[in-house]
Amino acid sequence: MNPKRLRSVFLALLLLGSAAAQAQKKIVIGYTAVPDFAAAFIAKERGFFEKRKLNVELQLITLTSSIPPAVISDSIQIGGTTPPVLLQAVDSGLDLVTLASGSTYDNTKGYVNIVARPAAAIKTAQDLVGKKFGVPGLGGTLHVLVRRWLIDKGVDPKRVTFIEVPLPQIGDVLKGGSIDAAVTAEPFVGRIVQTQAGTIVPGFSTDTPSGFANVVYTSTRKWATANGPEVKAFREALAEAIAFSISNRDEAYAALGKYFKVPPPVLKATPWPNLVVDLSDAQMRFWTDTMRNQDMLKKPPMVSSLIVK
Repeated sequence: MNPKRLRSVFLALLLLGSAAAQAQKKIVIGYTAVPDFAAAFIAKERGFFEKRKLNVELQLITLTSSIPPAVISDSIQIGGTTPPVLLQAVDSGLDLVTLASGSTYDNTKGYVNIVARPAAAIKTAQDLVGKKFGVPGLGGTLHVLVRRWLIDKGVDPKRVTFIEVPLPQIGDVLKGGSIDAAVTAEPFVGRIVQTQAGTIVPGFSTDTPSGFANVVYTSTRKWATANGPEVKAFREALAEAIAFSISNRDEAYAALGKYFKVPPPVLKATPWPNLVVDLSDAQMRFWTDTMRNQDMLKKPPMVSSLIVK
């Protein structure tokens, strides 16, 4: 083989090797075990990531508050977290951005409710004054939303004692009397009502406006800038997964069950989330306005700068 031909072959092999390495670059996505990340679960199980040459590994992270540090340390490249956790991380100086939404809230579904033990006789927001109230995470999404509801109803949240209780344990803790009320989501709401551990306090679910983002996918700004094609492919894979879930609900639930890790009866009773990919300024501004009203942010962020378009 002549030298010129040899150089051409060598260059071709080099380019092929580079492309293969690029295609196989691992992207670790950290997630918490909630249905709102179902699109990522489906995309992984149905090969929608692989189809786009994305080598994705899904990694369970128990606490959503651990997602931002994991992203910053590069132990994960993309993290599924809640807007309050993300915004507090940004407020503390971390340079994070959102790549996509996971799901949005729909106040017509009744998925999230406040439940109270029957003996507490709680029917309104005012009845919660002086009571012990369980939330799955202090400073988390549901805690922030409950405080927002109380403020809207003219109740100072400081007059309610908030106690952290994991979602699966809320029914038992209510029944034991350690708390008077709690905020929780399906399928736990239904189980609490069926076992008569608690009754639904009307108003909260429907008073909370529809349309805000429940969860988001985040990365460092540096990673998102350096991996534009991967971000685009990631979003496309999520969109395909959402379309698949609409027409293949049984298979979608099977994918959810693998990562949600709940008993089959609980999985069956879990309402399907309102999965979306696109994230608007208004959806994030709902959270910045709500959190500033609760003195949770030191300075207002530029919402548009947090969303990768």
